[in-house]
Amino acid sequence: GTSDPYVKFKLNGKTLYKSKVVYKNLNPVWDETVVLPIQTLDQNLWIKVYDRDLTSSDFMGSASVALTELELNRTTEQVLKLEDPNSLEDDMGVIVLNLSLAVKQGDFKRNSSFTRNLRLSESLRKNQLWNGLVTITLLEGKNMPRGGLAEIFILLKLGDQRYKSKTLCKSANPQWREQFDFHYFSDRRDMLDIEVWRKDNKKHEELLGT
Repeated sequence: GTSDPYVKFKLNGKTLYKSKVVYKNLNPVWDETVVLPIQTLDQNLWIKVYDRDLTSSDFMGSASVALTELELNRTTEQVLKLEDPNSLEDDMGVIVLNLSLAVKQGDFKRNSSFTRNLRLSESLRKNQLWNGLVTITLLEGKNMPRGGLAEIFILLKLGDQRYKSKTLCKSANPQWREQFDFHYFSDRRDMLDIEVWRKDNKKHEELLGT
């Protein structure tokens, strides 16, 4: 049959986030982004899946992630096997997440146990502390000029950080579906620059707009 699944994220028994319901689907795609505040890393994040019913919700399995396994400022894909000790099913399916860990402003001074747990990257050891993460999800383009004749790509710039999307085939409505993580420095006034470029066969590149 079908189900109407939704997901709850729990820490220390408390529900921190509940996803939308995807109706009549055993292969749901949520495509939701959530930021969960955590005080210490010595705990597990629990992901619990339920089937929404008019009167109640049926449990469809759970999985957990040890927060100490996450890397600072690096997004990793986790494919987690759902389990339910009370179910007779051998295969409860899987849930797929992209997880990353970032430090909030002020946490370095205030929360030494949190800091000790982090594998500090080079940029954190310098005085130049970034204190946040800007995640940009590049979805799609619409009615791109001359998109049918040339390949279109996007350039994202924040301060001295640059990302380039994968070059796209010739389309006026390109679909990228790519995610980029930028360091954020609260003491800088960096603007996010978004540039649209086209590339023709002669390796010639032209800026179409910003």
